[in-house]
Amino acid sequence: MGNFEKYLRFANDLTNGTHSRFRTKAELAEFAEIAPSQVKKYQTASDMKNIEKFFAFLDKLGVNLDFEPNPEPDRDVCFVNAKIAPIGEGIEPPQSEDYIAAPMVGEVGAGLGYIPQDEVKSWFLAYRHHPAVRFRRNLIAVEIGAHSTSMQPTLNPGDIVLVDRDDRDVLRPGHMMLVTDPDGAGMVKRVSIEDKQDGDYRITFYSDNGLKHPPMVYSLLKDYSGDWDKVIAGRVIWAWTDVREK
Repeated sequence: MGNFEKYLRFANDLTNGTHSRFRTKAELAEFAEIAPSQVKKYQTASDMKNIEKFFAFLDKLGVNLDFEPNPEPDRDVCFVNAKIAPIGEGIEPPQSEDYIAAPMVGEVGAGLGYIPQDEVKSWFLAYRHHPAVRFRRNLIAVEIGAHSTSMQPTLNPGDIVLVDRDDRDVLRPGHMMLVTDPDGAGMVKRVSIEDKQDGDYRITFYSDNGLKHPPMVYSLLKDYSGDWDKVIAGRVIWAWTDVREK
């Protein structure tokens, strides 16, 4: 039995088992501080639009859901002869299970850029217990291009961003996402969508440096053949920035 199936059985037993922890779904909802209508969705994993709220629900229950390894490129870490900075001498070294290595796949634009797929330049370590990283597995790191200024002052050339490729929820406008234009060029933009009620969606990529970089507007059907996977590559959840000149 895989971990996902184990979770479904565990979630069902919260209210439906012989020795259920909660007598009713309403009691579980009150304990977890969520709407009663959301309980069934979480128990059946039928609503994963907001993964952060789902894992907040698990935190309330004291559950640590450890997904099975998958073919995605991020890796667990093994520290071998790691160099310890002088300030850390005499302190217990870091535990490898507390970190995850995200592949750094190259450079993208916060304007024009690309998402290289054929090589991993290096690996970027992330502390897996940080709230922005916790429970996420399908991560990549990309560098903002040297001439990419459209997301300033939030992101600057040379910054490194961590992207969760499993988090592609754009229903809430304003999230910073790794996106691709119709030509396949990778960019970091904020995203909003509008349902045109005819099977199509109006997709707007907009920049933090909006005075110099106006919004880019596309049609899901006309520009992406109706394929959301061609639009969104993942959500930006963390950034490393050089502050020496700030």
